[in-house]
Amino acid sequence: NLTLVLSLNNIKSIEPGAFAGIHLAELALRSAFESSMMQTSLQGLAGLQVSRLIVGVFNDQDRQQDFERGLLDGLCQVQMEEFVLICLGDFEDGTDTLFNCIGNVSTIRLVDLGLKQISQVPVGSKVKQLECKKCGFDDVPALKLSLFKELRVLRITKNRSLKTFEQKFEGLSNLEVIDLSENRLTFSGCCSRQFRNCSNLKHLNLSFNSYIRLTGDFINAENLLYLDFQHTTLFGPDTYPVFLSLQRLIYLDISHTKTEVKSQCTFCGLNS
Repeated sequence: NLTLVLSLNNIKSIEPGAFAGIHLAELALRSAFESSMMQTSLQGLAGLQVSRLIVGVFNDQDRQQDFERGLLDGLCQVQMEEFVLICLGDFEDGTDTLFNCIGNVSTIRLVDLGLKQISQVPVGSKVKQLECKKCGFDDVPALKLSLFKELRVLRITKNRSLKTFEQKFEGLSNLEVIDLSENRLTFSGCCSRQFRNCSNLKHLNLSFNSYIRLTGDFINAENLLYLDFQHTTLFGPDTYPVFLSLQRLIYLDISHTKTEVKSQCTFCGLNS
């Protein structure tokens, strides 16, 4: 259960095999490398078994490392349950290797990255929880994310540039939680058309966004238990009972949404 923190060092290299056969609860490598030495040094982690691996830097002033093709190739021979990549700069054009060596990690957290689109998803990915916090998305990258077939929990939060939700999630039969809170989303037709064949979805958080039009229904998300719109301006529900299919819903938050109840059947269907 040892945690090893090597952050805030000036590591020039890690000797190949130095971590072979070692088991750690956590290894932290933030602001630990000379800017040009991260890729080479990570190759020295081969053979490591670790519950959580944290790689990156601490703040904008220290953000000299951009994501280059093959930056994480050294992690192909590391066994880990959770990987955190934090506070890196821009992703080079054509860089599509982010998930090459971490596609079978159960939990991935991408925090404060210059990531504008989801990289290529390896076939047979085993990722079950994915968080993208303070990244650079303009549109919810639902098409690429739908390739994570084992995904159970998805969080995309605090992305200031994230304003549209044009793409659709499809075929994520294991997905239970989607948290899209604290972005700047504006979209209409919420919410059935955004989720196709996601029959196991139970928690949907759209709070602290800009503007959502409840002009659709929830037929493709009828197993929802938790639905949160707080502090997001809602258009609707109007005369159409948009919640009619949510027979199992036990929590609905429409506080601070400027909602006007105009029909006796606004909340029809909410029997739980």
